[in-house]
Amino acid sequence: MSLGSQKRTILMVIPNYGYGGAQRVHTQLVKGFLNDFNVVEVVFNNDYADVFSGAGIKVSLNVYGGDNFFTKALNFLKRCVKLNRLKVKYNCCACISHMEGANFINIVSGGPGKRILCVHGSKTADDPNRKGLIKLMENKVLIPFLFKFAHMIVAVSHGIAAELTRHFQQAPSKIAVIQNGIDLTLVRKLAEEKLSVEYDVIFSKPVIIYSGRLEPQKNPVPVIDIFAGLTHHNKFNLLIVGDGSLKAQMQSRCDDYGLAYQDFSVNGIAVSSASIYFTGFVGNPYKFLKRSYLFLLTSDFEGFPLAPCEALACGLPVMATDCPTGVREILSPYEKEIEFEARLPEFAEFGVLMPLIRSGDNQKEDVEIWRSTIMSLYENLNTVKAYKQKSLDRAEELSEEEFLKNWKKLVELILQGGKFDGF
Repeated sequence: MSLGSQKRTILMVIPNYGYGGAQRVHTQLVKGFLNDFNVVEVVFNNDYADVFSGAGIKVSLNVYGGDNFFTKALNFLKRCVKLNRLKVKYNCCACISHMEGANFINIVSGGPGKRILCVHGSKTADDPNRKGLIKLMENKVLIPFLFKFAHMIVAVSHGIAAELTRHFQQAPSKIAVIQNGIDLTLVRKLAEEKLSVEYDVIFSKPVIIYSGRLEPQKNPVPVIDIFAGLTHHNKFNLLIVGDGSLKAQMQSRCDDYGLAYQDFSVNGIAVSSASIYFTGFVGNPYKFLKRSYLFLLTSDFEGFPLAPCEALACGLPVMATDCPTGVREILSPYEKEIEFEARLPEFAEFGVLMPLIRSGDNQKEDVEIWRSTIMSLYENLNTVKAYKQKSLDRAEELSEEEFLKNWKKLVELILQGGKFDGF
């Protein structure tokens, strides 16, 4: 693909492709900027498939992370050198990066173009992927020092923006909050797709649905505990849409409880003897969301998660942990306090905010709170009906159109040397 001679060029950098929320936002921006800019997509390596396909010019640095501190540092410098060369080659007007690894090399690589960093997740949360010396270096040195050299930092939630100023000494004038958006037209079109007959058995009962990556951050294993202990769990089916490293552990937990489950990667036709169904990753989860009864989000931390937004767009009541960050901003967007963490169920305007499900001795107590709240909803049809309509109302405020409009406005302002003073 050749570059258009009349267009300026933006580099969009992300560590890797794949199924994550940051990757989806990256792709949305690539597509959104294509009419006005040449867009070059840059990844560290091609370990993961480009499932969302942003349609920009695709470049891989072909530099892997390394196995120890020395090789990680060496490969970090290699990435910086290669990115600098790309910035010079394309004479980019801006380089937009997503996630910490890409944000760091965007700054250190220097070169032409404005440096715009997008921060997708909480940096103070207990992230198993960021621990020990690495987390200490990032939180005490790299983020506080390197981020100061950015031309603008975009936080996907107000909670993240507050972290950046309070914990990492970033100037509020250099932080813009642009909450993630969803393509409502596409989501609702796909939601109407007819289900194949092999799924009829699943939806013969009200379906509680979990949709997301089966990874530690998302804390999906307690979903099985919650379902197993419902007073009338035989009145529901549980649908797990997504894949990840914790899938086997979740299935083992089903065995512990004596709950029959079905893995669609083994058998693709639903059987009535199961009550829990693992679909794996699917390209269109919205047809499942549309027909479900209740959406669960059990994450330990987030940025501004798209999965509950998509559930809202499908008219599905949402029950989610009041975790850092973003979830409260989705379900209770009009309150001024955004750092409150629910310790009891909070029936917010657009969904139910729930306590984090802690590990250890407290987990049974937290799981029981979730179970009783689900049954409370089940016994109150008027509340469920009200939340279905509220979900549709809230989704209208989370459109991709508004998301892209704010991003384009911000980038043009930065390119013109203007001062950001809010949207």
